[in-house]
Amino acid sequence: METKILVVDDEAHIRETLRKIIQRMGLQCETATDGIDALSKLQDGAYDIVISDIRMPRMDGMQLLKEISANYKGVDVLIMTAYHEDYSYTDVIESGATDFIAKPFKRDELQAKIKRILYERNLRAELMYLSIRDSLTGLYNRRYFYQKLQEEVERAKRQRHPLSLIILDIDHFKQYNDTHGHLEGDQVLASLGQILLTSIRQNVDTAYRYGGDEFAVLLIEADLGQASQVAERVRTSFEAKGIDGCTLSLGVTQMKSQDESEDLIRRADQGMYQAKRAGGNRVQERP
Repeated sequence: METKILVVDDEAHIRETLRKIIQRMGLQCETATDGIDALSKLQDGAYDIVISDIRMPRMDGMQLLKEISANYKGVDVLIMTAYHEDYSYTDVIESGATDFIAKPFKRDELQAKIKRILYERNLRAELMYLSIRDSLTGLYNRRYFYQKLQEEVERAKRQRHPLSLIILDIDHFKQYNDTHGHLEGDQVLASLGQILLTSIRQNVDTAYRYGGDEFAVLLIEADLGQASQVAERVRTSFEAKGIDGCTLSLGVTQMKSQDESEDLIRRADQGMYQAKRAGGNRVQERP
């Protein structure tokens, strides 16, 4: 996504100057006349960086900074001011700003500060990506599974929409590893990861490597029947690979109104083990 910056200043010529500088850097830029105008725009659109003056009518830059720090955690704020005696660099940073620049500012200094903020944003995004992903399959990892499941359970309760969970395991995977070696086993895990990704709705459902050869799929606004159809699609796609005796056992459950995240995991896990005890290569619902 293209970087989007919001410039906040009550002086029209400052807003226009900053807008031109930022657009020449190849970045999107919109403007606001004060803190209240800025908050209105923040509610309606996603911004990566806010560049704000301190002295403005109605709501000044420091109050705006506090609002952004409390309610828009992913937004970086660069504060500008000509009033050095009122606010120090330390004051601004301790209030939640990413950086501080004095007015009148130099074009190259402003550009350098914006570039540094963008570099640090990209670095944080990369570290976040690595922290929640399984490196072998590219799926989300177990730690993120617990976090996301808790969020979705709470959201399903608020919005009263269905939520379903699939937990699955590869049948006879230990024997496959013992026979073919761990490198070949890793290829099986990666292959299953790709099947899961192509079997769910992009940007809606999520798939996870739950641990070892166990995987989980979280299906948003999907009831038990719909989740079972997804599970069956995953099962048949994996079976079609013909991987030397390896098949899937899948347990499927739908959230009940009184459920917590642990309840969904327990029931889906029970379904998966029930499928495995029945011979594997099957989907088992656990209402």
